[in-house]
Amino acid sequence: MQFFKMNRQRFLLLSLFSFFFFSSTFAQKISVHVFMENYKSHPGSDTIYYNPGRPLNWSDFQGKVPAGAPWGAMTSSGFSFKSSMRADEKSIDISVGVYTFFIKSSSWKKPVANTPYHLEHEQHHFDITRLGAAKLVNEIRKAHFTKENYRTLLNSLFNKVYNEQIALQNQYDLETKHSLNTAMQLQWNQKISNELRKLNRDNDENLSLIE
Repeated sequence: MQFFKMNRQRFLLLSLFSFFFFSSTFAQKISVHVFMENYKSHPGSDTIYYNPGRPLNWSDFQGKVPAGAPWGAMTSSGFSFKSSMRADEKSIDISVGVYTFFIKSSSWKKPVANTPYHLEHEQHHFDITRLGAAKLVNEIRKAHFTKENYRTLLNSLFNKVYNEQIALQNQYDLETKHSLNTAMQLQWNQKISNELRKLNRDNDENLSLIE
């Protein structure tokens, strides 16, 4: 039986900002702390936060299959960030937490989508989203923030990485033909696994910078 696979989502969660200002006069030193949030997923929640020790399973796909949907399954995932700033006459401290999530009610599957092979394909969509979150951390790490530009710059970096991540998701589906091309699927499995291992090896997600 031929298996048809997903139409990529474009899930964008609005970034949340919390600002704390204390006597905002001519700050000279800028400290940026960027990290990956370790939110915990709860069984009754509609949201699953990315955790390498908690892969997706088919029961997580709880959304309604759209009428006429050509694919066998749909993964709805995204990444976002929360930020805060503290400023005084001597310094500015910026904190940015990045996180990756999966939405159960927006993710769906058809009865034909029931094999470990196809579940791995969906898991890799979530993994690609996680790689996008790591890319955002690295982009923030390289950026030069000031008191005046940090809000605009954070949004600009987010939009840039978001668009790159969507392009990579589409490339993944195009080259694997939504998992139907098994040879290409195996190549992508290896490629994504290698990138995830690099993240674990480099441990580059908890960064403090002083400019």
